[in-house]
Amino acid sequence: MNRSYLIYSVIISMMLVPIASYADHNQYLFDQANQLYQQENYTQAIEKYLEIYNNGYESWQLYYNLGNSYYKTRQFGRAILNYERALKLNPKNEDIQLNLDLANLTVVDKIIVPPQFITARLFSDLKKFWGMQTLTLVAVGFYLILTLIIIVKIISRNRTAQRILNIVLVPAVIVFLVIAAILVIRIHENNASRHAIVLADKIDVLSSPGEQSTELFSLHEGLKFKVEEIRDDWAKIRLADGKVGWVRKNLFEII
Repeated sequence: MNRSYLIYSVIISMMLVPIASYADHNQYLFDQANQLYQQENYTQAIEKYLEIYNNGYESWQLYYNLGNSYYKTRQFGRAILNYERALKLNPKNEDIQLNLDLANLTVVDKIIVPPQFITARLFSDLKKFWGMQTLTLVAVGFYLILTLIIIVKIISRNRTAQRILNIVLVPAVIVFLVIAAILVIRIHENNASRHAIVLADKIDVLSSPGEQSTELFSLHEGLKFKVEEIRDDWAKIRLADGKVGWVRKNLFEII
């Protein structure tokens, strides 16, 4: 066996061992947390789930179970926060949506959202049809298919094959461009548009960043809003109905 190949194999194996151990440890914690949840030890289950989260791991299952644990301990703001995070990763999951809807019934503030035009609503539903991971895989898959079609078209000398490829190529390009555009929009929204959940029992929304500012209105635990700007210890927020104000940034958490 080539000596260099052997050395590279050993190095790669040494690198993979801690990664595998790290994954096994998170799975062990996850199994422990699930068992504690089944035993109705919800507070201890939360500690285990948070340990996994603090390790830098995330999945919709982790957020969903964490949301359920917070709901059982009547920490509804944190339950909604984690259901929202789970739904972000798995937007078509009906169980997550159902539990999120149940948790939202506990929110005191009822924001009346202006109706969307049907085209805007349809486009919004289309954007959320897949989670980010699935959408990325679909975009890469269509890119590879499109590349393969173009390569075969270039090297093929069969006229029948050329006609079929010409027919397939245009729809494939259109579908790829649509999926790629949706992916770019989703990435931009994830980076530029931040939403958060109120975690305090009640927060006062002010006209400007400062304790001496005029109080505009109050919000309560569990409400979702958009964060538009962070300035020192303050954040400018916007509600779904368009109301704007400033709150302290330690009273909410970004989804």
